[in-house]
Amino acid sequence: MRTRSWWWVVAAAGSVMGCGGGLEAGDSGTQPAVAEVQARIQSAWGTREVKQVLPPGRIPGTRLDKEPRPDLLTDVAGTLYFVVQEEDQRIALWKSDGTDAGTVVVKAFPPTNALLGGLRITGMTPLGSRLFFHLFEPALGWELWVSDGTAEGTRPVADLAAGPADSNLYGFTQLNGALSFFRHAPYGQGFTQLWRSDGTAAGTVLLQDFGRVTGTFGEVLPASGLRVFFTEDFEETVRLWRTDGTAAGTVQLKDFGIPGLYTGTVLWTQRVGDSLLFVLRDAVDGTRLWRTDGTVAGTRMLKRLDASADVGMGIPQLVDGTVVFTLTDAGPSLEVWKTDGTEAGTQRMDAFGRDGRLLGVVNSFAAVLTLTDDNRYLKLWRLPLSGGPKEGVTVLSNPYADDPKAMPGLRNAVTVEGRIYFAQTLGARVQPPRDVELWVTDGTASGTRRLSSGLTRPDVFHSPLIALDSGGLLFSAKGNVWVTDGTVQGTHAVDSLTANKTPAEASAFTRVGGQVFFRALPGAPGFSLWAVPDSLIQ
Repeated sequence: MRTRSWWWVVAAAGSVMGCGGGLEAGDSGTQPAVAEVQARIQSAWGTREVKQVLPPGRIPGTRLDKEPRPDLLTDVAGTLYFVVQEEDQRIALWKSDGTDAGTVVVKAFPPTNALLGGLRITGMTPLGSRLFFHLFEPALGWELWVSDGTAEGTRPVADLAAGPADSNLYGFTQLNGALSFFRHAPYGQGFTQLWRSDGTAAGTVLLQDFGRVTGTFGEVLPASGLRVFFTEDFEETVRLWRTDGTAAGTVQLKDFGIPGLYTGTVLWTQRVGDSLLFVLRDAVDGTRLWRTDGTVAGTRMLKRLDASADVGMGIPQLVDGTVVFTLTDAGPSLEVWKTDGTEAGTQRMDAFGRDGRLLGVVNSFAAVLTLTDDNRYLKLWRLPLSGGPKEGVTVLSNPYADDPKAMPGLRNAVTVEGRIYFAQTLGARVQPPRDVELWVTDGTASGTRRLSSGLTRPDVFHSPLIALDSGGLLFSAKGNVWVTDGTVQGTHAVDSLTANKTPAEASAFTRVGGQVFFRALPGAPGFSLWAVPDSLIQ
């Protein structure tokens, strides 16, 4: 199979110390006028520390990646839930209304000596006003739990694997008023299974045992109340299923007759309206685009995209019912496709004789980034969705172009009201980049500009880009939280409303109601929970 290209920088939530950068274009380096700062504070818009989450008596100062921190931030009916785990694996479930007094521990769990390799809680999934999650407790092993926000109401749902044996649960999602999830049963007790739960032991029931150990994933089609999913058996075949959350309503839609691959036969899925588009690949039939509406008659192939199964595919982009996606085959050569979910409406828009990545769709154009021939710069292209050839827009600057180890790449991107914001990395493939810059484009040369440098450099701790309801963008750079309206003049650090504290290395941005919560370092060892209003006041 093809190896990952220079584009695919794995980005996981987290944070580390240390990043910096010089002055931005148009920035004199002087501080805002006192009147301007006072006006912002009086408007009550800015970042603020909600609560320090270090356990009582805890002395901070261990390795930064071992410090307790807010994790798995989750919106449950307008209340934020999160977990904080210590180095000895003691863990606590918290909730917050955005105030210090309203940020409290729901339930704490004592330490364990089990070798877990990560958090003791996973799969946090809201269902109405309750929170379901997967928790390890020594007496029960990994099992399903539920919380109503009180200590007494935080309890195991059912001990599916009796005693300390583990239930390997995953794929949690809401479906028709209940929780839908998968389970890998312990050896000798079944195989991969589909379950549902209403939060009670009696209401936690097995819907289907698939008879083999298989990979499973899929999406919910809300209008029809169906969860459409695949079983990908590495030794047998790939099958498509649907469920409405009942045993009778769990049926197989199609057996594709192709074996699963450890690298993935199902390349991606994309919900369009009340249908699901998906791409399959195999050595006989190549790479094909399919569509299903959750019925046997409505499951059909739209088009073969490539004769080979040895292809890479980027994340699809959905805009006004049209899906734009990329395919990279041997060469490498990037192809840009679009589909409206019909055979006639599935078309290859254009191709590049090199590797690249779809940046997004803006103002009726697909925006694509490729490397220049000398591998020193990124070039921006656009392709009209209505048809026509690709057009080179501009070449992005690279202040380290003379350094062969500072090859540019793309880390992440987000589209906000007619603009695409994206982070350009400047560095080697293995080591942290020399710098990470924030750029914006509207698909034109004049509308493409560099907004900031100094975004978080290590690849595993990416700088989040989060859209605000007002059309602005929130991001983390230079030891603070920043905001931009897409202009250099409108790109600045956000004032902190908490005296003598600034949120460094902010990450895990999560929108809850009218606030965006995140975790950050408040200028001293140890992480805090922070918040900023989901609005843009310059």
